[in-house]
Amino acid sequence: MRLLSITALLVLSSLRAPGEGHLIVLVSIDQLRQDYLNRFREDLTAGGFRMFDQRGAVFTNAHFDYASTETGPGHATIATGAYGKTHGIVANAWYDRQAGRSIYCVRDTTAALLGAPGEGRSPRLLIGSTIGDELRIGSAFGSKVIAISFKDRAAILMAGALANGAFWVIDSTVVSSTYYMASLPEWVGRFNAAAHINAYHGALWDRALPEARYAELDRDDAPYESGGSGLGRTFPHRIDGGSPGTITDSYYAALRASPFANALTLDLASEALVAEGLGRRGVTDLLAISLSANDYVGHAFGPHSHEVFDLMVRTDSLLARFWKQLDATVGLEHCTIALTSDHGVAPIPEYISTHVPGAGAHRVDLKNLRAQLDGRLASLSAPESAGSNWIEHVEGDNIYLDRDAIRTAGLSLDAAARNLAEQLGSLDEVAAVYTSRDILHSPASTPLGRRVRNSYFERRSGDLVVVLKPFLLSGTYAAGTSHGSPYPYDSHVPVMLAGRAFRPGVYDATASPADIAPTLAVALGIELPSQHTGRVLQEALLHTDRPPER
Repeated sequence: MRLLSITALLVLSSLRAPGEGHLIVLVSIDQLRQDYLNRFREDLTAGGFRMFDQRGAVFTNAHFDYASTETGPGHATIATGAYGKTHGIVANAWYDRQAGRSIYCVRDTTAALLGAPGEGRSPRLLIGSTIGDELRIGSAFGSKVIAISFKDRAAILMAGALANGAFWVIDSTVVSSTYYMASLPEWVGRFNAAAHINAYHGALWDRALPEARYAELDRDDAPYESGGSGLGRTFPHRIDGGSPGTITDSYYAALRASPFANALTLDLASEALVAEGLGRRGVTDLLAISLSANDYVGHAFGPHSHEVFDLMVRTDSLLARFWKQLDATVGLEHCTIALTSDHGVAPIPEYISTHVPGAGAHRVDLKNLRAQLDGRLASLSAPESAGSNWIEHVEGDNIYLDRDAIRTAGLSLDAAARNLAEQLGSLDEVAAVYTSRDILHSPASTPLGRRVRNSYFERRSGDLVVVLKPFLLSGTYAAGTSHGSPYPYDSHVPVMLAGRAFRPGVYDATASPADIAPTLAVALGIELPSQHTGRVLQEALLHTDRPPER
């Protein structure tokens, strides 16, 4: 403990001299696979992503060590340094038995939206503190913590419980919640009044580079891409939602799946930077930014598409512009920048099967198994109970059993769960099935079992967790792709840190986005987030000879 305290003091002294301000910028690029930085490296600039090559500590082997690789859990883990088993955000949504309905991870009926009608949002379902919370407490609430994204769950879960504000977008409006404030700040009001979001109606998204640079990618008009919201499957994409003369809901969906959404997010972050005086007030502030467009584009077009490549190039340019603004406004020497992602994405199954028809990549809908599995479970009980609904709900890869029906049939929950696990485990598509008893009371004997355990929170997770085999996609949609598996294409993401506290270099040691919050806490000399399980990336911190934690 003494060594860690000395390290924190030494690193803190390199971050901020007395009277100077400092700014922590925490950037999450939604659905950014680590391999994108390698595959597209030739077209990324020294001023954008590759700024970290010269100024930063780059961890190339960073994985989320859990199974539920979704937006909510990912942003919660980045901010808390913990996994779902402790911070409680096990998925974007989970089934609540008492309410008899799915619960969204940032839902809050005690709060109201600011700027638009609708159900309230807050971080109340997040358990434990974030790096921003600890910064606020450690500064006697002098520090400001602000988070911005197109997605509510990204902004809210990165902000934490004690933030000054989280801001996201609903249609044409930047909104927030009464959880944080009584009314929107003036700078948000000005942004909304300027109608920046609607200004992109009719904008054209064309290739940023000569068409020959896209030749190594998949075909531009692949039938398994989703061209919804009027985008179409080929360049150029007109951002009007299929309605040139009128702004409709489809326009906003098209906008989200375009580089213009990232531009708007960084424009809003720039407004916050200036209006709130972030990093220039003699204390340390935190600005968290999640760029959501990469996720929407990746879902629609897949990781080998022209669109994902083009968006990476354009995001690179947007980041370069934002780093320059940070330098002009705060000074990069007064900034610490962390960049990561909340998850990766699976290849489109049809992309694989088109090239290798016998590979077996395809789509699987777990809900279609419900009737079949109900029938098999019913055979365990008395004949008159045949046809009972043994499965109460399926949410993602979690199966919630109808405990009342099982009890009425005279069965134990464990016996029913184990029988169902055996039935599921016999299916060709299934890699493994875990019952709640397996997860909670048996040691994880494999990396897969450990990842499932790290995502499991007893009060919110199912009675069984099903893991499909690699390159099988769970869902009901016929085109595009998704994420949510424990495999590297979903778990392997960048972790990059830049600032005076860090030793530049490339680090191949095992790391995780869960390591960012505790590492920043040590660099800042503040308390580590309360639930953190991530390690301090000591090897990248200056002013310490302490070996990496085991």
